[in-house]
Amino acid sequence: MFLSKTNFKKIFTFSLVGVSALYFSQKKITSEQANEDNLKKHIYYLASDELQGRLTGSEGETKAANYLSAEFKKLGLKPYEGKSFVQGFEYNVKLNPHDDKTSTTVKGKNVVAVLNNKAGKTIVIGAHYDHLGLNEHHNSTLANSDGQIHNGADDNASGTAAVLELARMFSQNKTKENVNYVFALFSGEEDGLMGSKKLAETIKTNYPNTIFMINMDMVGRLNSNKDLTIGGVGTSPILSDLVKKYKPEGINLGLDESGVGPSDHTSFYLKDIPVLFLFTGTHNDYHKPTDDSDKINYPGQKIITNYVFNLANALGHEKEIPFTKTKVAATKAVPKYKVSLGIMPNYADSKEGMGIDGVIDNRPAANAGILQGDTLTRIGKCEVKEVYSYMDCLAKINAGEEHPVTVKRNGEEKVFNVKF
Repeated sequence: MFLSKTNFKKIFTFSLVGVSALYFSQKKITSEQANEDNLKKHIYYLASDELQGRLTGSEGETKAANYLSAEFKKLGLKPYEGKSFVQGFEYNVKLNPHDDKTSTTVKGKNVVAVLNNKAGKTIVIGAHYDHLGLNEHHNSTLANSDGQIHNGADDNASGTAAVLELARMFSQNKTKENVNYVFALFSGEEDGLMGSKKLAETIKTNYPNTIFMINMDMVGRLNSNKDLTIGGVGTSPILSDLVKKYKPEGINLGLDESGVGPSDHTSFYLKDIPVLFLFTGTHNDYHKPTDDSDKINYPGQKIITNYVFNLANALGHEKEIPFTKTKVAATKAVPKYKVSLGIMPNYADSKEGMGIDGVIDNRPAANAGILQGDTLTRIGKCEVKEVYSYMDCLAKINAGEEHPVTVKRNGEEKVFNVKF
């Protein structure tokens, strides 16, 4: 199984010294610059106690969605679908992973705007705006924190503010780019990338020539070493050189090739769209009530926002951005598990079993013939109802063992012999 968002983000907070900034001062695409006051204004509102932590389905989420919609409207952008910037979606979540009776339906709201340049290519720039609320879904890293507001300034008011500022920069710069831009603010990320999955399902229908997705999740805590991790650089052969070419002076890049990770770019990678994922690192306030606006490095976030602006412009000028499947990053396994099936679970509660959102090449599931879209129901004699029972089943298996794995595919039950 993949690492949790917490463990994944901890792995990539190390400092990797990048290539020197030979090009940035010479190759600025435009004089348009991010406004630090705008970034601060957005973060201070989104991470205020008034919004009660922006839990998906809550009144605070609705207030945030209204604010984001109003900002897009001010810029003269158009809704992604229909007359509203809000794209609704539903999923189920268990408030107690060991009690089926606690399953509840959550209604989420993506907020999505389009800068339609009548171009033949489209780039998605996104971030999730939801957070943990009062820890109703029990995702906090602080013990006994139910009822405390988790404001989520870095996670992810920071990425949301960057998307809003990029929307302003692109829409108000008096330049008609040769690509369309979809500015996507997702909800439901903290419960398993739910909002981005919804948008990724429709993006190629509405914009068949979607060529790229840029995701910003926790970009507000650039440290004194100026360490910035960029994931997804292996999803197209042009990306490694490109992210180095436009790197701001003094920034140390840590590059990760994988297109799969615990944030919203994964949903687009699984639709064969190249991605980049920007992240300034985890910290002691991650998923705690202490992730507040006064701890954000606003000058650092301005640097990152300008960097994304230049990257998005450069990507828009590329004749072709070929998609490449990537290997999962080599990481330490969670100690409880001795094996991995090599799938991306669907975290939504389901009565039939656990949905499989992605299957990683050359891993046990793929080698056995299991496919994306299958629903996992049993590993050996161990029944899989959702992600929690899936983890319990994996914990009973040792490396090298072979077990029959049962899935449902198009309503039909299929059994595969899997070597773990």
